[in-house]
Amino acid sequence: MSRKKRLMESIRMIKADLWSIRYVILVLAVYFFLAWNFFYSSCPFVMVTGLPCPGCGLSRAGFCLLRGEFADAWYLNPFIYGIAFLAAAFVIRRYVLQKEVRSLQKWLILLLAGMLVFYIYRMSRYFPGEPPMSYYPGNLLNRIYQALGRIM
Repeated sequence: MSRKKRLMESIRMIKADLWSIRYVILVLAVYFFLAWNFFYSSCPFVMVTGLPCPGCGLSRAGFCLLRGEFADAWYLNPFIYGIAFLAAAFVIRRYVLQKEVRSLQKWLILLLAGMLVFYIYRMSRYFPGEPPMSYYPGNLLNRIYQALGRIM
């Protein structure tokens, strides 16, 4: 297959993939718009419980990575590098090499397991501490508890 045909096929695949998840993209865009403009966090786990989630710091780490602030990204959540690697591997396998991507699933599961172990470590060692391992008292469960206390 010529380069031009391969490029055109890759573009067609990207368009088809984006079209197939258009509603997910729309829902996520609305969710993040609302979360960033009306709430103190974009993480539903934090908004409900006030506790950091296993992915806490990933968004900020991703922005640090994009700005070239590699040490800050590592400090916020070192698993951003694994996520970036898997995302790059996915794009290369799917759109450049045009091969299957199911083989990356085992690496994703390993990454998620590592994140969970790291979360338990950070919670036991650093919580409550400085961001991202902070407690947010304005969470939904705390507000419900306080409201019930006033009623009873």
